[in-house]
Amino acid sequence: MKKKQREVEVIPFEYELTDEPITGMAGLPVIMAAAKALGLEELFDEHLSIKLRKRGYSEYELAMGVILTLLAGGENLEDAEMIRMDEVVSGGRFPHSTTVGDFLRRFDGEEIQRALVEVQDALSRSILEACGYSRLTLDMDATMIKAEGRKREGTGRSYNGVNGYQVLVVFAAEPGLVLATDFRPANVHPGNGAVKLLEHTLTVIPDGTSLHLRSDSACYNKEVIGCCERKGMTFTITADMTAPLVSRINALPESEWHELTSKEQVGQLYYQPVGWERAYRYIVVRKKKGEDLFGAVYTYRAFVTNISRGKPAFLVKRHRRHANVENGIKELKSGLSLSAMPCLAYHANRAWFGLGSIAHNLYVGMKLIFLPARWARKTIKTIRFRLLSIGGVLVRHARRKILKIPRYHPWSRELIRLRDSIVTAR
Repeated sequence: MKKKQREVEVIPFEYELTDEPITGMAGLPVIMAAAKALGLEELFDEHLSIKLRKRGYSEYELAMGVILTLLAGGENLEDAEMIRMDEVVSGGRFPHSTTVGDFLRRFDGEEIQRALVEVQDALSRSILEACGYSRLTLDMDATMIKAEGRKREGTGRSYNGVNGYQVLVVFAAEPGLVLATDFRPANVHPGNGAVKLLEHTLTVIPDGTSLHLRSDSACYNKEVIGCCERKGMTFTITADMTAPLVSRINALPESEWHELTSKEQVGQLYYQPVGWERAYRYIVVRKKKGEDLFGAVYTYRAFVTNISRGKPAFLVKRHRRHANVENGIKELKSGLSLSAMPCLAYHANRAWFGLGSIAHNLYVGMKLIFLPARWARKTIKTIRFRLLSIGGVLVRHARRKILKIPRYHPWSRELIRLRDSIVTAR
């Protein structure tokens, strides 16, 4: 029996090339306007001096070559070409991808890397001051960036065999800002440099802000605890389940355990690890995993805190929100494509990640300051899909440039209101 041939639907139109100034990223110029409104151009001019000659692109224009590429959804240097060839977005003033690569390779010294950090610090500080937070929760965590393909400088092999880089990040949970990062090889202990990074973070936060630190067990050491105490910060830090601590937990009477969930119970005790200056409050969650000849067998998880008041159940729920830091890391690695580094040179990749952090804070600042409150928790992928990727046609009339966007696009009016909000603020 002859097999019936499957019918293939024909595309009901033809493709044709045009020289009309058309863009699929009509919202991207608003990002550039927001950058200028937040003073990013002045910050780069003030802190970063990396060019060898005065002619050509400025440091700000070169940095925006990376920032706009990442915000538009690009994943590597070659993706900058898409924006450079877009007359509407670039305006004829956007660096070639090879020029951007040369720019990144000039970040070959600690002084130049610090200048990039100063730009990020100043941007974060201005956003925090504009938003006026009285309290901030700092979430510290480390993440791995796998290095694939050709050998890259400065990589290391982590405890689980992954070769690449590791980044220690401090997020401000309420606004979702990246306040500090430490880009290093993957074979470094996750808690290494935590105190230095935490102290640097505090220089970015406006005076008078109440602070609380959350972290996993990577920061469970007396140096981090001492830093929090000196700076007047509260903290909840996941504890290492050492034999002495487990012994003290096992000694808790049954009357000290209270229901947390249908499968978990919570208790508390005061315990002083060896070498620590004093005893601290430990909140412990236990979960039954089975029974043996001596009775029930439990698994334990605990965290240490200097908060003397408050019900253990409330503190457990607050500490567990530290898991939200994974959403922030996802924004960096997935939303801004920082899960892979584009260069072979370590310092160039470090600069790429630093500019990616600035790009992250730029769009967060735009959300918090210029967009309605309902946009505050939207991810970069949502903003890219709804606002940045609106199509448009550039027309010229009476010496004016007008970018026409679809009247019935569901988010076109929101883009216009965003543009007006930025122009008014300036």
